[in-house]
Amino acid sequence: MTADISRSAITVPNDEHTASRRKSTVSNNGEPRIKSELSWSQLVNAEIIAVTSAMRKNARWSGMGVNGLRMGSLGSSMGLRSAQINTKDSNTREENPLMQGFTNLRTYMETVADVRDIDAINLLNPFLEVIRSGNTTGPIAGAALGSVEKLLHYGVVSVHNPRVSAAMNALSSAATHCKFEASDPASDELVLLRMLQVLEMAITSECGQVLSDEAVCEMMETGLSMCCQMRLSEMLRRSAEHVMINMVIAIFERLKTLEDEWQFVESPNDGTEEQADPHMSTPKPSPSPVPQSTIDNTADALTNASNNGDRLTDEKDGHVENGEEKAQEILAKKEEEEELVESPKSEEAVEAAVGEPSTLRAYGLPAIRELLRVLISLLNPHEHKHTDSMRLMALSILSVAFEVGGRSIGRFESLRSLVTDDFCKFVFQLAKTDSTPLLAYSLRVITTVFDTLRPYLKLQQELFIFFLIERLSPTSGAGSRSVSVSVDAEGNISFVSSRSGIDTEKNAEADVRSASPNMFLGKSIDYPRNSKGYSSSSEHTAISGEVRELLLESLVHFARNPTFMIDLWYNYDCDLSCGDLFEELVQFLSKNSFPDHQSYSLMTHVLCLDTLLTFVAQMTDRLEMQDELEQDDYVVCELTCVQDLLERKTKKRLVLKGSRLFNESPKKGIKFLVENGIIEADSTGDINTSLSYFLRTTQQLDKKALGEYLGRPENVDILKVYMGQFDFSGKRMDEAMRMILETFRLPGESQQIMRVTEAFAATYFASGPEEIATVDAAVVLAYSVIMLNVDQHSPQIKRQSRMSVDQYIRNVSGVNDNKDFPREYLVSIYEAIQQNEILMPEEHEGLLGFNYGWKQLQHRSTLCGEFIQCETSCYDKAVFELSWKPIVAAISYVFSTAQDDDTLQKAITGFRQCASLAAHFELHDVFDSIVVNLATMTGLLESANSNTTVPDPIVDIAGQKYVVSKLAIRFGRNYKGQLAAVVLFAIVTRHSDTLRKGWLKVLQIIRNLFLNSLLPSTMLQVEDFLSGTTSIPLKPKSPKPVKQVNRRDGSLLSTLSSYLLSPYSSDESYCRDPTEEEVESTMCAVDCVAACKLEELFRDIDTLHTDTLKFLLKAIRSVGYDTEIMKKATITIAYDPATVLFLEFMITITVRNADRIEELWSLATDYIFGILEFADKQSVLVVERTVVGLLRLCICSAARNVMLDEILKCLRLLRDFPPTVTQAVAEQMMAGIFNLSSANSENRNDTEFLNTILEIKQKVANSL
Repeated sequence: MTADISRSAITVPNDEHTASRRKSTVSNNGEPRIKSELSWSQLVNAEIIAVTSAMRKNARWSGMGVNGLRMGSLGSSMGLRSAQINTKDSNTREENPLMQGFTNLRTYMETVADVRDIDAINLLNPFLEVIRSGNTTGPIAGAALGSVEKLLHYGVVSVHNPRVSAAMNALSSAATHCKFEASDPASDELVLLRMLQVLEMAITSECGQVLSDEAVCEMMETGLSMCCQMRLSEMLRRSAEHVMINMVIAIFERLKTLEDEWQFVESPNDGTEEQADPHMSTPKPSPSPVPQSTIDNTADALTNASNNGDRLTDEKDGHVENGEEKAQEILAKKEEEEELVESPKSEEAVEAAVGEPSTLRAYGLPAIRELLRVLISLLNPHEHKHTDSMRLMALSILSVAFEVGGRSIGRFESLRSLVTDDFCKFVFQLAKTDSTPLLAYSLRVITTVFDTLRPYLKLQQELFIFFLIERLSPTSGAGSRSVSVSVDAEGNISFVSSRSGIDTEKNAEADVRSASPNMFLGKSIDYPRNSKGYSSSSEHTAISGEVRELLLESLVHFARNPTFMIDLWYNYDCDLSCGDLFEELVQFLSKNSFPDHQSYSLMTHVLCLDTLLTFVAQMTDRLEMQDELEQDDYVVCELTCVQDLLERKTKKRLVLKGSRLFNESPKKGIKFLVENGIIEADSTGDINTSLSYFLRTTQQLDKKALGEYLGRPENVDILKVYMGQFDFSGKRMDEAMRMILETFRLPGESQQIMRVTEAFAATYFASGPEEIATVDAAVVLAYSVIMLNVDQHSPQIKRQSRMSVDQYIRNVSGVNDNKDFPREYLVSIYEAIQQNEILMPEEHEGLLGFNYGWKQLQHRSTLCGEFIQCETSCYDKAVFELSWKPIVAAISYVFSTAQDDDTLQKAITGFRQCASLAAHFELHDVFDSIVVNLATMTGLLESANSNTTVPDPIVDIAGQKYVVSKLAIRFGRNYKGQLAAVVLFAIVTRHSDTLRKGWLKVLQIIRNLFLNSLLPSTMLQVEDFLSGTTSIPLKPKSPKPVKQVNRRDGSLLSTLSSYLLSPYSSDESYCRDPTEEEVESTMCAVDCVAACKLEELFRDIDTLHTDTLKFLLKAIRSVGYDTEIMKKATITIAYDPATVLFLEFMITITVRNADRIEELWSLATDYIFGILEFADKQSVLVVERTVVGLLRLCICSAARNVMLDEILKCLRLLRDFPPTVTQAVAEQMMAGIFNLSSANSENRNDTEFLNTILEIKQKVANSL
């Protein structure tokens, strides 16, 4: 019956985690399932025998029975008088309570039938007594610890047993107070290892959920102490660390099931005795090699033991004491204290405790908070008692804690505040170390924390990433190299490499881009100078390659988050109070994608390039997913729209520029800010309120310049408004003074100081301080605070000469309306300033400066809001438009310098993805730049200089003839150029509608390929009125003399065909035979051109936008021919087949877009008219093809019954040809006129049209 009542009194957390674990320990019929094929009674008896057997091996218990010790109890229960027991028997009974406990357990077990009815206290108490007893040896204590571990592991003790909570807490106390007689160190450490295993089992088992906060703290403190004791072997310390990690996993997993934080706050009216929060002592290392005899948290006992020559540590140091120590006084005192400590663990006391529900509350937030606090405190780089080994241990444990429960920590403000403040403060300083192991662990924990708690670490992340960028940036020492990127109007990217000392004026303005406070961790003044390596020996000392890669890997780790770069832009670049972190990071990654073997490791540029490409790939992935989203991303994500962000970004630039101008000249800065609407006048036209707000909240202002501006006599009104923005209610005078002096530096002149003091005092007195009677008294007291701060902390004043508190009180006596200020008030002011200097801005150095900066960051954190993650593609266009130049520059540079296929593949992928993004976002300049850079890298923009008098050799391969030109050879040898060409034409073919100015480079490549017989033959087919289709002929380099032929015998085209070369000429003129290598290079070029699929370039030309077509036709006009050459020509202009090629392109494109011929007409006819203007100087073939093209345009326009006037203009041009030209093109012209006259259009009925046709026919007839 008692067992049932006890079971009902234990509250087991009812959650999914507990339910799932309960299923594994309860059988189908509802009985607990034992993890052994033995029965529970067999298991317990086996463990009893194991422990008692180990005890009997010791002389103290050898051959001793236990039955006699119980003689008399039966008679007493039957009403008989107990027999007298002699003294010897009495001593025997006192020496054998441990054996008696196991006998009692056997007797108790006979009364229990169900394992669930076993009283956990009765079951475990005999084993725990052995563990707690200081009279046992190591093997005996180890056997008892092993038995307890087995009982927990097998499930004999479970959450279903009566009084399990009290039993588990007793187990915790016994294990952490384990005492035994020491022997050899190895054996003793085995016992300690077994003790660690018991602690691990206690917390990680199902029963661990009923431990109290105090018990968990005690266990974790014991484990931490053992991890830190250097006297222990490396194996045991590592084992302790492993056990700690497993326990931490179990503890922090519990965070996922805990309720809200307020439930852990004790109500003051609950009628229960208030309990103090659990406390853990920070472990201290003990290098003493002398072993210890006990694991105890009794401070007095440890102190006494240390007086006998053993250097012991603080609470629960986890070591055994010298077994040869025979100081009976110490042992007696320890036994006494142990009696007092263990007395509540007696059965009666535990039974009484079970009846109080408050004592059975399972551990939760208090214990976890205390554990986290202690682990974080071990990271303090300024605590000299903490070794790097301890920090490494703490970091490894914290890493697991954040991995398991990082996101859950964010739910509890008390835990979150430890991470956002002390943890980040300490670990950021550790990241400065040059110790590789410590740095590696620090960075791992930092990245884990940011991955799990990023919403609460906005400013901390900004600070850390800026630190990484500054730390990784090339030093300014001799030999350092920086690469700047320049993109010209055409989109060409150029790289300028400069050494240190160049462009310093330009670089000096870079800081204005950042809106962050000047508290970068990279500055050596932010770190203490000590021997632990937490600061570099020199600001400009280059870091090692290993350290560089560790830091860069951390940066890359952040960037692997799909939204990381977008998040940076949204949270920092678009925030007036933060720096342009996204821009800085992209610039850094771009510049460091260029290999620099002087100061960088070989992998640095690879990591930077990979990070940039990852960013581009992430945007591309979101682009592909965007089509699947039907709803508006802004509505779903509830984020600020991109237009508002861009306006905010514009305002930020104005504020930064205005701040820079203010620092140079306050008058110029204010004028600029007013003109741009940053500072606005109120309804009365006064700008003081808006200006004062700007001065107080803008951190980029120089504090010294601000102080001097406020101290000027003409700015008194602004000074008063500025002071009125502070709330001094409830603040002491020195506290209020700290508030204002954190925002600006006091000016140097005494009159200016007095103006500031008077304005401050008036505002402070208006807040109603009870201790100050008048405004004048407030002025005097304020000035005295300033002087006291100088007196107490100025290095020029000797310590002996500084004011005492009594002197300070006398100095301000009688000024408070002829009375004294309250003494306690002045003492408080004096002590506060004496202990904590009022620091002036820009005077912060060393640890004081770092702590001041960190305090400012914590204050800003309360105002800046949470870090927002942007799971949307809404901002990709704005971000890509901002970052494309450095990204494309980096990809181009890497492509041009790559030495392996993997790097080339990365660059090609980057080009393709950037082109896709530019096309989707309709960023024509970006797409043009990509095309221009790829075109440049092909090497095909420059035509090879061939000997014009000797034709290029021709080879016959598999029945096909190929021209071995210099350009073909050069291009065939250029592996990267061939890759660039394939990528270029693939991009242009796929996204041709996005191309604008880049058409010019594409057509220049086509021109050079054509002139070197590398274009596909299908691109050379042109329409002819007489022969249907024909190919554009290339002119011979040394044409043979041709006999004049009478035009009446046949067409001139047929005559010319007899001696002009075909596109791939069969001219057998003498030339040097090409080498096998040149032929192979030519074939490589031919294969590459085939892979480019140039014939598909204009496949979808009729679907392009009109703007694209116009840019294309303009590019054709620029590439087709040079008007200046025609104007200067005095003789017949040599035949240029490229002019004909691009003429055909122009006509074909226009005709295929007949529905838009009116918009394209002027561009097409401009090309034609430019040729025909000099028809008498042109080659006959050029004029003939131009006339054909012009008539094709007229026929197309006539078929649509549009542009009659333009058609007539063209016909008049043909009519007015010189007779020699008319004669040369007569056949093609008449064929075209016939087709035009036959066109189904209303023009046939137009008199002027018909008359012009007749005039042309007559002129042709006269020329023949």
